[in-house]
Amino acid sequence: MTQPARVVTAEELFQYPDSKYYELVRGVPRVSEPPGGVHGVIAGRIMTRLGSHVERLGLGTVMVEAGYVLQRAPDTVRGPDVSFVSLARLPPERIPEQFIPGAPDLAVEVLSPSSRWSEVEEKLADYFTAGARLVWVVDPEERRVIVRYPDRPPKVVAAGESLDGEDVVPGFALAIAELFGSR
Repeated sequence: MTQPARVVTAEELFQYPDSKYYELVRGVPRVSEPPGGVHGVIAGRIMTRLGSHVERLGLGTVMVEAGYVLQRAPDTVRGPDVSFVSLARLPPERIPEQFIPGAPDLAVEVLSPSSRWSEVEEKLADYFTAGARLVWVVDPEERRVIVRYPDRPPKVVAAGESLDGEDVVPGFALAIAELFGSR
């Protein structure tokens, strides 16, 4: 009979010495593959446009690959590609050095060719269970964004349309054509 793997806490994960990128799912570390170039370009575009809007209006903080503790005992830590936390929830001066407790208000996941939908759905469920209000699943292959909500059906934003921050990031809009560019 094999012994179950030892459960790891968020604090232990933060201290991991190697340079791999991990998430923690119910106490079990998962190595994430490094994203590719297209992934990085798209995440960068979202970060730049969203960050500029949020900063200009003083709405909160936009981060890249920040870890969020979504569950305790056993711990789950997820790191969306881009995330937004409102000023009301977490003022910038109170952002911790380690992982952020709770879910971001907005999580952005950019799909990679190796992304598996079952894992994406698991991650979205973790975000929503912990209190996320909105998730954008960016699909570079299909050049679309699937907008997910905790309490209603998803919608697809594609060519000729704009991604909208809705009531989570008021006033934010990004044209799909601008997001995907001519890459």
